[in-house]
Amino acid sequence: MKLEDRSAIVTGGSSGIGRGIALELARAGADVAVGDLTETPSDLGASATTTERIRDLGRDALFRETDVTEPGDVAALVEAAVDAFGGLDVLVNNAGIARGGTVEAVSEDDWSDVLDVNLSGVYRCTKTAMEHLLESDHGRVINVASQLAFVGYEESPAYCASKGGVANLTRQLAVDYSGDGVTVNAICPGPVKTSMTRSKDDDELESWDDDEERAAFYRDRVLTDFVGEPEDVGRAAVFIASDDARFMTGHNLVIDGGYLAR
Repeated sequence: MKLEDRSAIVTGGSSGIGRGIALELARAGADVAVGDLTETPSDLGASATTTERIRDLGRDALFRETDVTEPGDVAALVEAAVDAFGGLDVLVNNAGIARGGTVEAVSEDDWSDVLDVNLSGVYRCTKTAMEHLLESDHGRVINVASQLAFVGYEESPAYCASKGGVANLTRQLAVDYSGDGVTVNAICPGPVKTSMTRSKDDDELESWDDDEERAAFYRDRVLTDFVGEPEDVGRAAVFIASDDARFMTGHNLVIDGGYLAR
């Protein structure tokens, strides 16, 4: 397995893209620490927690309640992972939120909240974990940005700004640390089937695809005839975390079904 005997942290790993990444890392052989606000998955049809699924795959797993805006929470997550696994090889900065509205409508609090989680959270987690990643022979930082790091999207000023910041912070961190053996890359997903892309009025839905209008909305924005799954992003994370990507750093890998090609 590509990631046998390696360990990882995934923030925002209880649901959505973070869950998909955590499970694919485990399938590739990694032990995984999940940090999130809650262990309960928000994904439709998900009955088991991410850590339960990881253990079912035969890997070690732990969960720590983590708010990436709180330095103490971040430090506790990193310490727990290092203590449990004997070190740290991979940090996946995935935790993220969105607040909609035009720039006139977005409040100061909403703007600050989005930037604090999506961008400053990457800074905090990377700053805290870096000393351990530098001790690894396979140190990897994988940031989850977005295809919206590169284009504007209606009523999303805070989200677009935060993800653009993550994309360029990825390049900057690569400049500082790649010579020390830690590569830094980002994955930039397009439309993916998660709670963030679901309709808000969907309590009766059994699956993401049951909302036909919403599914059609996203399918119309990609070149493929389907919307991505969290596992599609997870498999990209496995590649970046593996030795196959040892010569890759400072890169923003877009996985968007052709969204940006139009």
